[in-house]
Amino acid sequence: MPATPPDEPADEVERLLALAARGDGAAAREARLDAAAELVRRGDLARAATLLDELEAASLDSAQWIRHSLLRARLELEEGDAAAALARLDNPALQAEGAAVGRVLQIELALTRADTLAALQQHLESARERVRVQPLLGDETARHDNTRAIFAALAGADMAALERETGVAASDDWRGWLELAALVRDLRRGPDEQLAALASWEQRYALIAPLQPAVSELLPAIRERVRQPTRVALLLPLSGRAAPGATAVLNGYLAEHMRQLAAGEQPVPVAVVDTAAAPGGFAAAYATAVADGADMVIGPLLKEDLAAFGPALAPSVTTIALNFADSANSHGDMLHEFGLDGADEVAQLATAARARGFAHAIVVADDSDTSRRQAQEFERLWNGGDTRVLGTLYLADINEFRRRFEGTLLFEQSRQRSAALSRLLGLELVSEPRRRQDLDLIVMFSGPVGARSIRPLLSFLYAGDLPVWSTSQANGARPDRRNDRDLEDVRFLDLPWFSGAERPLRETLRHSVPAGGLERLAALGADACRLQSRIGVLDWNGAAGLGGATGELVLDGTRRLHRKSQWYVFRDGLAVPEAQRTAMLATPLNRQSTEGATTWTDTTSAAPPPPPDAPQKTGP
Repeated sequence: MPATPPDEPADEVERLLALAARGDGAAAREARLDAAAELVRRGDLARAATLLDELEAASLDSAQWIRHSLLRARLELEEGDAAAALARLDNPALQAEGAAVGRVLQIELALTRADTLAALQQHLESARERVRVQPLLGDETARHDNTRAIFAALAGADMAALERETGVAASDDWRGWLELAALVRDLRRGPDEQLAALASWEQRYALIAPLQPAVSELLPAIRERVRQPTRVALLLPLSGRAAPGATAVLNGYLAEHMRQLAAGEQPVPVAVVDTAAAPGGFAAAYATAVADGADMVIGPLLKEDLAAFGPALAPSVTTIALNFADSANSHGDMLHEFGLDGADEVAQLATAARARGFAHAIVVADDSDTSRRQAQEFERLWNGGDTRVLGTLYLADINEFRRRFEGTLLFEQSRQRSAALSRLLGLELVSEPRRRQDLDLIVMFSGPVGARSIRPLLSFLYAGDLPVWSTSQANGARPDRRNDRDLEDVRFLDLPWFSGAERPLRETLRHSVPAGGLERLAALGADACRLQSRIGVLDWNGAAGLGGATGELVLDGTRRLHRKSQWYVFRDGLAVPEAQRTAMLATPLNRQSTEGATTWTDTTSAAPPPPPDAPQKTGP
């Protein structure tokens, strides 16, 4: 290897800074910008910021000013301030200058803006920016990378927003991208129906030049991975303590299986095994199913059965477990973990609250183990930076809860100020205590019974104007309209299973799956049936965001599926998809649910459901 000349620095940054020091004018400023760009690339943000500060007062030409602004935006993005980066990039002066410079800077502006929008969870706009810049990319590698990035951005977009945008898309290439993403992500289509729809898409868009990378690169990869297994083994504990939950999963699976057959899909042999009654339990049932020719196993449902995987039992075929292990999956690529983990809802709630600009929250919860876990997880996600939990209160004793809640809202300070003013004026003043004004949000983790106590109490304690957000715990998912009026305006996350899109399948289960938490397990079974032919798509692109009955599904690096749930809001005792709430507010509700709301009748005698993440019992 040739030695570095003694007068030349070995480090690229030092070389550029030395070059800048030896010169002056435009060339020196260009070298400093190159050095700052290299520092940002390396992650040396403090030194990059210092260099950019030194250039602030310099006389930059148009192209250099754009580069300087881009590097500032990149720096803000790396530091986690995507909002500031977007404000900088959307500066009208920068936009005007950017339109007049060369293609390289135009591309960099567009791609930086796309990355910034993605960081702000504005996935549709991020994809739109990348679609606009695609024709400018001359390098094949850049086109390939941008193609994958477009698909990834559209995979992160909300499914409902994706469908709405498809209906109003102005250009063929943008509409083509939207349609392709919607087709790939729709788990409700059977695999044969999906492949036929992809063939139709190709016929309509194959000749549109900007879509050629999608046609030549993405379509073949997707088609190869949409395939049914040849034989499925469904391993569930259909007897014993877990039987009600396992039966709900089975009924959901079979309902979707029969729906696909009725739609003309190719039949797949399914063997159903009761692991609770099988000699040797789950481990023996798994080995027997594989020996009998199953190339797809769905199960186990119970954590203790999932723990059977290890040196003595390695997953040897594609396996979709319907629960999560307590530790990260170390069993290779065959085992996928899929379930109804409340932690996904907590993370989604925290992300959405940050996107709304909320900073200070109070957590209120009932005293159950599930609520405590969710409250602790929210605190972990929320405390840090500009966001903070001001207090966490558990509803163990109503009087103690009220006392602590008043203390958190600083009512006593308000009363003391009023008393001091009375003494100063020598008058007896009548006033209501005022709560602290730096509070943005109340986050509630509670089952439906506790939630119906907490929500009215918040209004009584002068916090009724604050938004109250919750998880699916708050939704009993069964008819109790009179009591659920106490949850008016509570915004919560729950499965798309309760929306209008899944209503036909839900109707087929009306007599076999009782309303309540068991319905969520039926949704898990339905999506397991759908995933058996699409799990390869997630293995190929874990961020694909496949939308089904349990949510929009992504796969992480440990083969664990995460769910993005749907937002609902309580209105007049009904859980209504938030997207439909505006329309419903304009029309009076009758005493039956409307399309899109949960199909509940007006009944008030139902008992609260058991938690959806545990084995459940039927009957009184």
